[in-house]
Amino acid sequence: MTSRILIALSLFVLAGCQSVKEISGLGPEARTRIGQLRYATRSRSIVGDIILRNLSGGDYDLSFSKAGVPLLEFQTRGSRMTATGLFIRTGWSGELAHAPRSLRPWAMLSEVLPYFDTNVPSAQNAGRWSAKFERKGGMLLRADVEFPGRSSMAFSFGQ
Repeated sequence: MTSRILIALSLFVLAGCQSVKEISGLGPEARTRIGQLRYATRSRSIVGDIILRNLSGGDYDLSFSKAGVPLLEFQTRGSRMTATGLFIRTGWSGELAHAPRSLRPWAMLSEVLPYFDTNVPSAQNAGRWSAKFERKGGMLLRADVEFPGRSSMAFSFGQ
């Protein structure tokens, strides 16, 4: 009986795995940040761990997880995005400009990320997003980004 339960659990876990065509890596020039992210929409708010790798031009890889479970994973290259994870279920791949409504803040994040590596206290793209940054010694500690439709992302990075 125990072996049947273990087999059933194993099949359940493996059935949840998704495969998506992987986009090529960012390379050694990418900046890696590890921290926490609070993602909030009208209907939910969740805090989890993030690994963010980005290039100065806006391309990024982001992994957002809770207790080791990948909730969202994104890769953007130029005008294209690939998204997977529990929140996306079947995944999505396409042009940033045509991202589904639930992914639009994540698509616009590629416009915000270049400001992570500057010394400006805030930035905005009117009608699309606004961001405030907290730095210490030139290192980004916190970034708060607001998007239309009452969604937001609050990034917190260790020193």
